[in-house]
Amino acid sequence: MNFEGINQRGSKKMYVEGNSRAAVIVPLILGEDGEEILFTKRTTWLDEHAGQMSFPGGRYEQEDKVLKRTAIREAMEEIGIEFNEMKFIGELDECSTITKYTITPFIVEIPDRSYTRNKKEVAKIMRYSVEDLTSVSNFEWKEHTNSNETILLPYFYMEDEVIWGATARILVQLLETTTGWRS
Repeated sequence: MNFEGINQRGSKKMYVEGNSRAAVIVPLILGEDGEEILFTKRTTWLDEHAGQMSFPGGRYEQEDKVLKRTAIREAMEEIGIEFNEMKFIGELDECSTITKYTITPFIVEIPDRSYTRNKKEVAKIMRYSVEDLTSVSNFEWKEHTNSNETILLPYFYMEDEVIWGATARILVQLLETTTGWRS
């Protein structure tokens, strides 16, 4: 992965009035076995986005002061990472969701180790190689209909899991910016 494009282009702010603010880390493991991205699968009993694949992160709280702290706090809670283990690489464009969130994604390099999930929020922690994520056989654009509209969304099919929605849109932006992959 080449991160020069991330810092050269800057990130676009796309806040939508009335949306709640949120922030995530996009955790990269740049290990000896290649480049991987860590994901969490949310528990099925959560009120929002239950059972969905996601990046560690969550809703902004006033005491966070800045969105980067939101991402750090949530990642520490969800996967048991320590602040000093996170190496910030850059920021991607904000992403608005149909569930009325505006998400700010921060790209972070993390150590190649096992992580401990918060059992209240995270059902599983998974790692997928960049090579597998960019495989044509694991990706498609697909129509998604909610109560108001039909939109075209990216879908990644990884083993028994599906990465879609805002997480997939963030992932597409990361992969297109840092690799030669095109969706």
